[in-house]
Amino acid sequence: MNLYDTNFTALDWGIVVAYLVISIFVGIWANKFVGNIAGYLVAGRTLRIRLALATMTGTEIGLVTVMYSSELGFVQQYASLYLALYEFLILLFVGLSGFIVYRLRQTNVMTIPEYYEQRYSRGVRILGAVMMVVSGVLNMGLFLKAGALFLVSVTGFTEPAWLTDFMVATFDYHEPVGLKLIMTGLLLLVLFYTVLGGMISVVITDLIQFVVLGVGMVVVTGFVVNEVGIDGFSEVVTQQHGYFDPTDPDNPSTEKAADGIGPIGMTAQAVVLFVALMLWPAGASRMLAVKSSEVAQQLYLWSTIPFLARRALPVLWGVGAFAFFAINVELGQQLQAAMAEPGSDINTQAAMPLFLAKIIPTGLLGLVTAGMIAAFMSTHDSYLLCWSGVITQDIVAPLRKVPLTDQQRIFVTRIAIVVIGFALLFWGLWYEVSSDLWQYMAVTGTVYLAGVFPVVAGGLYWKRSSSVGAYLALLGGTSGILALGPCVESVNGFLANVGAGFTVNDSQLMMSAFAISAIGFVVGSLTFPDRKDVA
Repeated sequence: MNLYDTNFTALDWGIVVAYLVISIFVGIWANKFVGNIAGYLVAGRTLRIRLALATMTGTEIGLVTVMYSSELGFVQQYASLYLALYEFLILLFVGLSGFIVYRLRQTNVMTIPEYYEQRYSRGVRILGAVMMVVSGVLNMGLFLKAGALFLVSVTGFTEPAWLTDFMVATFDYHEPVGLKLIMTGLLLLVLFYTVLGGMISVVITDLIQFVVLGVGMVVVTGFVVNEVGIDGFSEVVTQQHGYFDPTDPDNPSTEKAADGIGPIGMTAQAVVLFVALMLWPAGASRMLAVKSSEVAQQLYLWSTIPFLARRALPVLWGVGAFAFFAINVELGQQLQAAMAEPGSDINTQAAMPLFLAKIIPTGLLGLVTAGMIAAFMSTHDSYLLCWSGVITQDIVAPLRKVPLTDQQRIFVTRIAIVVIGFALLFWGLWYEVSSDLWQYMAVTGTVYLAGVFPVVAGGLYWKRSSSVGAYLALLGGTSGILALGPCVESVNGFLANVGAGFTVNDSQLMMSAFAISAIGFVVGSLTFPDRKDVA
């Protein structure tokens, strides 16, 4: 058996194309319901609990979620399930207590930076918006590549010889371009119906995708369990030296030392998830679009089970892929060789789709792939709309002396969607991630999350919070960029040059960013109170 053998046929392609055509028509149809900026960005604040839950889950069960969770299952096996437990407990806490989300929804803002101006100043709003967009675009910079890699792996796509010859003869370009072309095509599709329909289009497609993907995940899990078997899953730990205890800093399934999770890594992830589940803009936009604060709190409580499933089931697929390639030694060797090949697009993210392509039958594989593309689009449309809305509402509009009309705001938002889309394409083509996909997302998210938590929580619960404290907290989040792979190497190189006698890792640098922002917020607020506080 060859690594790239697949059950994906012309029938499956037909199913996928049919789904994509339906999505395009949804965007065209939804466009006629867009009348003002509130309708475009938050669907007129009309979402009830069931629809809000479906669209929030549809957004957060993205293909990138499936890819990074299954990659963690493949690389860290059962140990990676601690993230699913974290997420469940955090959502349960927020749903029962209403911490932050209840009061934030009471403010009636459409975006989080809008709250910054309401509580602090217009300058804080603009800076906070810039930080949010920079972090958000960096965070989703590899989404396109992950989606394209899934399609390439599951369909067995190989670049045609004529395309390779054309690129060499015309541009003297010798690298494979098939993955890049798929990334571009996926981006254009999402841009089309997001630009047209805004949040109305997003909510409608998320509802469809929630159903399609929900059924698809259950079906896939059944095939994975059937293929590997209960004995096979138990052998992951006993015979294949799989990773089980996340508190152990050493991963026994690899040969590298200190490449596990460990207490520091678990603590950093707990902090990131705690803040992200409440204040990550794409999810928060759903909370701000519901009818009331009570519904906002209920949304988090009812999200516990679907969010647990979105984390745990793909991890199970990744564990299944680990067992499959361990049992089928020749295929495992082919996978390792493909990942080690210079310039190869194959990495640990590809293990899960390569595995599914061999165990799910023709026809059903097309339905599953359509569901995964649905997941891809549901995340991208929401994220694109979120960041572009922030640019319009919280950067462009506050900087103008003359207020923007609703139609002008919608136009600026649409332009921003296109600009962000192509920025994502460029970053996805250029940046090579040096860690697993989830860690990259956690690090880039820290740039925003480290600052937003003290600013929002302090504003809602601490009367002495000041604008200076908010500025310092938001700027402190920029230190989170040091946790990216190339920056970590530079930091450790500097520490070695000055004879520090120790090194740091990405988790430690992420935690330091949260600490810097929190300290800056408290010190700045106490030292430079706002005038209303002095009075």
